[in-house]
Amino acid sequence: MTKKVLVIVSHPDDEILGCGGTIKKLVNNGYEVVTVITAKGRKEEEHRIEKCMERANKILGVKEFHFLKLPNLEMHTIPLHQITKEIETLLDIYNPEMILTHHYGDLNKDHQITYQAVLTAARPLPGKTMVELLCFETVSSSEWTEQTNDRTFKPNYFVNISDTLQDKLLALKEYDVEMRPYPHPRSYEGVKSLASVRGMTVGLEHAEAFEVIRRIWK
Repeated sequence: MTKKVLVIVSHPDDEILGCGGTIKKLVNNGYEVVTVITAKGRKEEEHRIEKCMERANKILGVKEFHFLKLPNLEMHTIPLHQITKEIETLLDIYNPEMILTHHYGDLNKDHQITYQAVLTAARPLPGKTMVELLCFETVSSSEWTEQTNDRTFKPNYFVNISDTLQDKLLALKEYDVEMRPYPHPRSYEGVKSLASVRGMTVGLEHAEAFEVIRRIWK
């Protein structure tokens, strides 16, 4: 049976910015990756963003995605239990062994709410498959939050993306409208620089970093 991983993010492009290299690496290693995007993204891009999403994910080998289309930057207006319920339904359908999602300390409020909904939906209940939960960093959100122990991204799990970084950058080009000129962190140069820094941290050329919330030796 093919092992499944859910990537659950707030906005179109977050999945590529946060873990695009890892997605490609998982697909290359035989995993089925399903992307879930909870909110619409910027209103002026609504007319074309779903096509961008489809093309970007296809480049990485993702064959299936779900677009929940909640209001951008207004997820706090939706009761958390409703968002949680939608994610629970997807967990029941796919029965993933791992979820990759936003960091709990991100500056962006939608990211925080998505994390809380995922954490609740994936709670380890008796009789249910235990799901590993890892948080990624999202440029122009994770690094802009308050640098306190309860908010700062603390990487403790690294994925070598030296062979998939170019795939990540190619997928990002489908979201070019969301990218910014350097030295903005959400620039192509910024994304490459972060991959270099995370790689050097663990003796690699390029890496993506995660903070482990829950890992299970089954």
